[in-house]
Amino acid sequence: MRPNFTPEHRDQLHNQTRAQLRNQLAHTPRSPPRRESFEAPQPLTRREARTQPRHRVEAAAAPKKTRHLVLTGVMALACAPIAVGIALAHSDSPAGASSSASSVASTPTPSASVTAAPVAKPEPTVSSMVASDSVTPIPADGTSTGPVTGGTVVTLTGADLDTVATVTFGTNAGTVVEATETTITIQTPPSTDFDPGVVPVELLNAAGTPIVVTESPSPSASPSPTATPAPAASAVSQALTFSYVPDPRITAQINYVNAHWNDYNTEEYGSIRGNDCVNFASQSLIERGWTMDAEWNFSTEGAMYSTAWASSTAFAAYLTAHPERATPLTDEQRDQVKVGDVVQFDWDRSGDRDHTGIVTSVTKTDAGVTIQYAGHTFDTIDKSVDESLANSGGTVSYFSVK
Repeated sequence: MRPNFTPEHRDQLHNQTRAQLRNQLAHTPRSPPRRESFEAPQPLTRREARTQPRHRVEAAAAPKKTRHLVLTGVMALACAPIAVGIALAHSDSPAGASSSASSVASTPTPSASVTAAPVAKPEPTVSSMVASDSVTPIPADGTSTGPVTGGTVVTLTGADLDTVATVTFGTNAGTVVEATETTITIQTPPSTDFDPGVVPVELLNAAGTPIVVTESPSPSASPSPTATPAPAASAVSQALTFSYVPDPRITAQINYVNAHWNDYNTEEYGSIRGNDCVNFASQSLIERGWTMDAEWNFSTEGAMYSTAWASSTAFAAYLTAHPERATPLTDEQRDQVKVGDVVQFDWDRSGDRDHTGIVTSVTKTDAGVTIQYAGHTFDTIDKSVDESLANSGGTVSYFSVK
């Protein structure tokens, strides 16, 4: 027979059940609020269940839901700080800072524009200057020397010489034969008015601007281990010069002319009566260094002369046919005439050459160029060309001998 429950008795039973559940929760150790490690309260034993009325078990089922809700709330409250802590840890962690820094560092910053300073071209340096030709002996002091007639080959050795385009000797430009970074080869021009003397040598670039030439320092001996190292020698500015000297070939030619203008060398060359002018001029060219060939020659056996050796007109044709030996010049080009050249006259303006001589002097003034010559037949020395023209009329022409 079931007992009768009054409302008061039912409320008392509910309150007792709630108190029992709270007591169990208070004495149950709490673990971190993880769902997988949560342990529900242990169920009642059989003995406890027997001593309890049946309706108590059923009544206990009602607050079970309330207990679950309470636990859920507790878990939610416990998880909230963890979630907040995780968020804070993410934002404050070194990894986050590193990621942020990496993001900042990965952002390229515009680099400052740097204008490179222009690199100055190195100045040419000259370590040696050597002049060589077939007629001028090299002085003992090694001075660069050559004849006033030009043609001397000068070689400069140094560094950065490939920037050189022109080389001047005094006021006259030489001919650049070859230029590399370490050497430059030049052929000298004739000196001004074929005068001897020392002239400055200047190097110019392609724009015609003078190049400051420095002398490369000479290598010093290796210092001893205990010696105090001397300061390194620096390159210094160097003034290049060239010394023009009389052409020894022309000197020998003019010496012969001065010796035999009125003292015929008949023992060696014979003479041509009344027409010995070309014979005498040819003799002087032999003294200058010329050699005879099939067209221009003389034989001591029987005093045999070729036409070009004995005739003014034939001699002019021979020289015209051999530009390697001479260059024809008109009277309008007399400023190019030099000592040792050939002068010819056409007295009657027929086109034939009537007289031949050797130039012995060239004088240039504001009034013009005065040329003097020497010759046979009309035995003369230092005779003025203009005077001969004034006396005999006609025309005059020249051959610049090489």
